[in-house]
Amino acid sequence: MDLEVVCEKVSQKITPSEERKRQVQNLSEELIKKIETEAVNLNIAVKPLLVGSIAKDTWIVSNPDIDLFMIFPKTYTKKEIGELGLRIARKVTGGKGEEQYAEHPYLRAEIEGFQIDFVPSYEISNAGEIISSVDRTPLHTSYIKKNLNESLKREIRLLKQFLMGINVYGAEIRIGGFSGYLCELLLIYYSSFQNLLEACIKWKSQHIIDMEHHYSGIKEIKKIFLEPLVVIDPVDSKRNVSAALSQQKIGEFKAAAKAFLTEPSETFFFPKEITPFELKNLENLIQKKETDTLFLVFDTPKIPPDNLWGQLYKSLDAIKKMLELNDFNIINKAVWSEKEKSVFVFELENIKISKIYKHLGPPAGGMSQIPFLKKYIKSDKSLSGPRIENGRWIVELLRKYTRADELLDYKLRNKSDGLGLGKYVSNKISEHYDLFLNMEISEFYSKNNDFARFLTKYYLGRPSWLLS
Repeated sequence: MDLEVVCEKVSQKITPSEERKRQVQNLSEELIKKIETEAVNLNIAVKPLLVGSIAKDTWIVSNPDIDLFMIFPKTYTKKEIGELGLRIARKVTGGKGEEQYAEHPYLRAEIEGFQIDFVPSYEISNAGEIISSVDRTPLHTSYIKKNLNESLKREIRLLKQFLMGINVYGAEIRIGGFSGYLCELLLIYYSSFQNLLEACIKWKSQHIIDMEHHYSGIKEIKKIFLEPLVVIDPVDSKRNVSAALSQQKIGEFKAAAKAFLTEPSETFFFPKEITPFELKNLENLIQKKETDTLFLVFDTPKIPPDNLWGQLYKSLDAIKKMLELNDFNIINKAVWSEKEKSVFVFELENIKISKIYKHLGPPAGGMSQIPFLKKYIKSDKSLSGPRIENGRWIVELLRKYTRADELLDYKLRNKSDGLGLGKYVSNKISEHYDLFLNMEISEFYSKNNDFARFLTKYYLGRPSWLLS
């Protein structure tokens, strides 16, 4: 199908109708008036402001989140704007909503089917005055609005939906992808969705974009920023807008861009929903691969999402490192998490390894030869040797653990802190956990459809646009 035909079809599906826009605008204005009223009632000097994609008219019909900032003078402390912001927001929502936390608390509530964030920030005129990280958001909104036209709004929506479809949209730690603001800047810079796709394929390591020419040249920028993509914030020269974007997600974006340009399809924007394997099919696939998959299931810590995913990834890597240091070969790893439960997935070449392993000693005749021989010649763990191979001493030692599940169980029960797990993950695991091998996960799989889809996609092992 022709690229422009596909893009136009997608655009019609994702662009909010004028009626929908009026509905969002009316609700936003109503909430702004309520904030103003409550601020007067509480004698608090605060200015409400609509920011984000709604204010810029770059939002997608399926994602109408409303961001309302409550802007305080710099005479207030961070603690005060957090407390007062929550107080105002709770009054406006009639006590509805759930407290979230970034640099300070804010309230998230659902009103008339919309997710509304009530966020306190400071009033600033430039990035040099920033006190809280969210303070620059109104500056971002203003910059984008000044550089937008109707054509760019369409292109931005296309990019956002494309990134959602290939699962690289969102700068939160869980995803490590493209933020909405980054999407808007890239489209302003490249002028069109197609231009961006064609350009991104050619991006080299540490590609640099400095739209407002804050720096004298690339060499100066490379001394300051080390990320794989560097997009200097037009309103804050000290900030890389794409700092959260991982090399993995850049690679996935480039691959999808190349594939889409070669053969345009709506599949890239709206991938087919994965149907979980039936248990029998799952078992057949596991047997066909002849690998062993270890599942560690535990209660999800009740902490903010970015903190949670930071801890999950840290803990996942720590366990992988421990298993590999003990000679278990990890083919792949993954993590799944929802409100109640989290699961680490480790796919190994084999759950079991040999009882003995070669331990490499010092060079023959070297300074460490005598201590090495004294240590191992009468050791109960030495099954063969010490002997010399290729000019070095080696000894064959007996392993304490030959199964990855038994080793991990021992480490978790006795030395979980020494593993380097995230604090809150470690605390939850110390309370209770379950270890499952291969089809032992079947009951959990059958009871949790979201996990079943996750595991099915994991075993399929390919991008969403290759699954249809």
